[in-house]
Amino acid sequence: MESESKIDIKTFLDDRPLSLFQVRVVMLGLLVLMLDGMDTTAVGFVAPALVADWKIARVALSPVFTSGLFGLAVGALTAGPIGDRLGRKAVVVSSVFLFGFFSLASSFANDLWTLTLLRFLTGLGLGASMPNTATLVSEYAPARHRNFLITFVYAGFAIGGAIGGVASNVLIELSGWRAVMFAGGVLPLALGILMIFALPESIRFLATRHDKRLAVQRIMQKLAPGVLRAGTVVHVSDGIADNGSGKVAIIVGRGYIVGTLSLWIGVFATLFTLYLINSWLPLMIKDAGMSLSDASLIATFGQAGGALGSLAVGWCMDRYSPHKVLGATHVAAGLCALCIAATERTFITTSVLVCAMGYCMNSLNVGYVALAARFYPTSVRATGTSWEQGIGRFGAISGAAMGGVLLATSWSFNAVFAALCVPMAIGTVAISIKSIFAADVPSADMQASSIEDAATFARE
Repeated sequence: MESESKIDIKTFLDDRPLSLFQVRVVMLGLLVLMLDGMDTTAVGFVAPALVADWKIARVALSPVFTSGLFGLAVGALTAGPIGDRLGRKAVVVSSVFLFGFFSLASSFANDLWTLTLLRFLTGLGLGASMPNTATLVSEYAPARHRNFLITFVYAGFAIGGAIGGVASNVLIELSGWRAVMFAGGVLPLALGILMIFALPESIRFLATRHDKRLAVQRIMQKLAPGVLRAGTVVHVSDGIADNGSGKVAIIVGRGYIVGTLSLWIGVFATLFTLYLINSWLPLMIKDAGMSLSDASLIATFGQAGGALGSLAVGWCMDRYSPHKVLGATHVAAGLCALCIAATERTFITTSVLVCAMGYCMNSLNVGYVALAARFYPTSVRATGTSWEQGIGRFGAISGAAMGGVLLATSWSFNAVFAALCVPMAIGTVAISIKSIFAADVPSADMQASSIEDAATFARE
């Protein structure tokens, strides 16, 4: 009789070099985030053309901006627990189809309120896809490369935003703003079809389900042919057993509460700043006396800087303290905002500083995703990551809305950027608190206590 052997998925992935199978998962995740970035930032790029076409006041676009961001928040908050129950792939593929369809529908909108509704529905898919994609990638990534690979995938958001800025200029010039929305719908629909066949389910998620043993074995054979022998048992050591309910209660339970709240506050402050800039920067620059093409180009430099920052922060987080890296980036972002407010507005100076600001802000956004993915165990990772991003989306909503209020009350370009130092200071404090009191993943005893707290919460 053959003796039973055990393979821990976590150790197995950590000890092996990246395979082509894992690279495929990463590259598909990158494509999802690129299309997310193109679609999320599309309204900001088409805003000047939309104002001119519909002959409306710029502040009238606030509902369009905020409805899309509210959809992002709702999508993230609901999709995380679903991803922990049904699997990451089902949520990612469904959400890509969802935001593709409604982006396509947005190209046919003929009034402000129809566009507002369609952007909310588009946001549901966008909000669901991003954190679940990050979770799926993190669960195939070895520990030594995990932060870099998550941030590499999330760099797709900024890359997509930068490509979207260039493409928007061309498409608006050729066919008007509707062409931007149309392209933002067709491309995700095509990617969704590809992912049905090419994207695997998370092997760590499957390993927590006793009825998915055959699926785990098939993926193991693709990762390392011949590694499985008769009697081999595959399991995951970073999971916590629970009854399938109360996942949100777990991430706010004992052992997680300080880390969770710190992550929420930090990402709220980050996305408040990022989306105020993303939503209103082209209009603010145009109002400051530059041309529409210069405004779009400067905003594109911000997205390009964000792509570079997203890659750099993951590399740094794999080599240095992730908390110190994010804390230093908060400080650098605040200094960039002050420099933008204090310097003379020329095309070159503004481009360089906006690029630096984008570098910092997108670094923070993806850095918080990577930090959440390493803080929560497998069985609640999608919930923890998605709720972090969902709470952050309320910061994005607040930032987009606040930008409209500040412009309506005649705040100057300089005053708006000077004020952005405040959320960056709040983020610095939040990440410092997590570094001191919740730097590491909770111990097994703490995790068990969280399960007991969740069960009590569910009964009550």
